[in-house]
Amino acid sequence: MPATPLSICHETDAPSSASDRELYTTHPPAWMQGVQGTPRPVTPATDSGILMLLVGVLVLIGLNMRHVRRLFRALPHDLLSVRRRTNAFDEHTANETRVILLLLAQTCVMEGLLMFMWLGQSASAPTAATMMSTVAGLTALAAAYYVFQFTACATIGYVFADPVSAALWRRGLNASQVLLGLTLAVPVLISLFYPALTSKMLFLAASLYILSRFCYVSKGFRIFYHNFPSLLYFILYLCTLEIIPLIAISLMASEICVKVQ
Repeated sequence: MPATPLSICHETDAPSSASDRELYTTHPPAWMQGVQGTPRPVTPATDSGILMLLVGVLVLIGLNMRHVRRLFRALPHDLLSVRRRTNAFDEHTANETRVILLLLAQTCVMEGLLMFMWLGQSASAPTAATMMSTVAGLTALAAAYYVFQFTACATIGYVFADPVSAALWRRGLNASQVLLGLTLAVPVLISLFYPALTSKMLFLAASLYILSRFCYVSKGFRIFYHNFPSLLYFILYLCTLEIIPLIAISLMASEICVKVQ
């Protein structure tokens, strides 16, 4: 008897009763039925790259905590004091310099995350593929802004002040940035894991930034103020190096968020 091809059906194979017809009725698979799932929201707290960057910085600071504690004793002096006499706080070891650079890197990361939560999530819906690149770009922008500030501080100190006063002002800038980065850790972590509080944390972060700049600028005022006409130079400094660069950074951060996403 010749073999019957499997692709050929005969009339005798058709269902001949109601039970057979019910048995051979085609139904959609069970997994296609039910409630449509809701996609998981994409936030910085769910991105492994951002969390790795944040945790990595915090872990490195924790590993250098012995030097960080020693550095804390010098930070208030560097931030506020304009005393020209040499003292124990004016000496910085190589370990403390490394820790300062690490804390400045933490400040840049915190500022990058805050700029993303301020501008990145409102520019367009972020995706997991673009979120890390956007935060990295904003962090690099914050680092470039610090380099600009330090260069401007060193240049103005070299032109308008003596070496001791210029060194005092540079240390004031670093101290303000280090303390700012440490205090920004609180609003950043709360914004990451409690998104409903993001607007309040952004306001707190802006207040901390204004406070740190006020301490730095007031120290510069005490160093450079000599008479009433010097106020003109101080006003020019505020417009040129404190207000205009900040507006430019905000515009560039918006462009980064739009182009990357």
